[in-house]
Amino acid sequence: MKLCYNLQTCMTNPSLEKDLELCEKVGFEAVEINFAKAREYLKGHSMEKLESLIASHHLKVATLNAIFEINFCDEKEWNRVTDEFRFACELGQACNSSKVIVLSNERANLKEEITDKEIEADTLEVLARLAAMGKKTGMHIGFEPVGTMAVPNLEWALNIVQSLNIPEVGLVIDDFNLYLWDLLSDVDFIRMIPPEKISIVHLNDAEKIPFAMLDQMHRCMPSDGRIDTVRYMQNVKDSGYDGYVSVEVLNPGIWMRGPEIVIPEAYEKGMAVLQSIT
Repeated sequence: MKLCYNLQTCMTNPSLEKDLELCEKVGFEAVEINFAKAREYLKGHSMEKLESLIASHHLKVATLNAIFEINFCDEKEWNRVTDEFRFACELGQACNSSKVIVLSNERANLKEEITDKEIEADTLEVLARLAAMGKKTGMHIGFEPVGTMAVPNLEWALNIVQSLNIPEVGLVIDDFNLYLWDLLSDVDFIRMIPPEKISIVHLNDAEKIPFAMLDQMHRCMPSDGRIDTVRYMQNVKDSGYDGYVSVEVLNPGIWMRGPEIVIPEAYEKGMAVLQSIT
């Protein structure tokens, strides 16, 4: 497996150039580019300049991150989703990246009367429509289950992806997001996932605070928290997956340390986990 860095791990740093320079320097093989940083860079540069910048640092772009709230869209919301998807396709062509991550809605924001059957049917329809749009540019979709969202767990997400039976749609596996569902008690299920159905794997940890308080901002560096990250990654390896593993930490407190500290630390702690598995 190859170590990747998600640019959201230091969002307070406005310089995409600095991020890429440091990622290459410490040894990352790839990055995940989030839409916000890409758009900020493109305010003063062309797509061609972005392509040249990435190539100059000898980095791959593993995924584009991310399109949220894809479920139960009215016309306005669907236009937002498709506009973001078209931007991802354009960005992907410039970055030589063929994967974009998409996520369902927060369950708390859905109407109480909506059933799981309706969620599944809508998700199947939306993923199929986006996959059809992506065929023109070769864009693939990584669908990410999150414990607090409409599709919260791996087993259900895998069932949706396998029901679609579309090669261009896979899963994103993230230990923190799965921990939000059931404390990652289903970690062994990961080894049952066909490796070709895994788009990318995210690696992070959860702060040692009461479970009920955990939110996305309480992520921390791998093995600094309460998740058994080695067991998690062992199951990923046992599935046969051999792609990118991306350190993704969405914590404002960590962001404030600055990229000169955060990026080397992300590499060191991510690599330590990968080297601990057999």
